Amino acid sequence: MAADKAKKSLRNEHSDKEKRRNDIVLVIFVLLFCLVSFSAEKLLLSGESGEAVITLDGEEILRCPLRLIRDAETEEELRAGAEVYKDGLLSFSEERVEVRTSIGYNIIEYAESGDGKAGLRCSSADCPDLVCVDQGVISSSTEAIVCLPHRLIARIEQ
Repeated sequence: MAADKAKKSLRNEHSDKEKRRNDIVLVIFVLLFCLVSFSAEKLLLSGESGEAVITLDGEEILRCPLRLIRDAETEEELRAGAEVYKDGLLSFSEERVEVRTSIGYNIIEYAESGDGKAGLRCSSADCPDLVCVDQGVISSSTEAIVCLPHRLIARIEQ
C-alpha cells in the first residue's frame, strides 16, 4: 500500500512537471506569434511599399510606387516607372505631381506623416473649399484625399 502511494505521488509529480513544461511552451508560442504578427503588420502598413493612386472622374490617371514620387528626378523617370500615367493631365517636378484640368488644378506631393510613414498630401488647389488641402498627410490605405469640386481622389494602396 505504501508502495502504491509512492507510485501515485511520483506520477502526480511527473504530470505536474509535464503540465508546467507544456504551459511554458504554450506561453513561448503565443509570445512568438504576437511578435511575428506585430512585425508583419508594421512591415505591411509601412507606406514605403505602397502605391500612389490618383483618379479623376473615376478614371485612374496615375499609379506608381510612393518611393518613385520621392526619388524620381524627371517626369520621364516617373512616367517610365509608373503603371498608369495619363499624359496631358499630369506634370511632375521635385516630389510633386500636378493634376491640371479645365475645372482646375491640384498639386499632390510626397510627404511623411508625423510618425515617419511615407504618404501623400495635397499642397495646393484652386477649388473653393480647399478641403483637399486641409486633409493633411495620408499614409495608409484607409485614408484618401478627396477633392469633390475637381472630382479627384488620391489614395495609397498597399
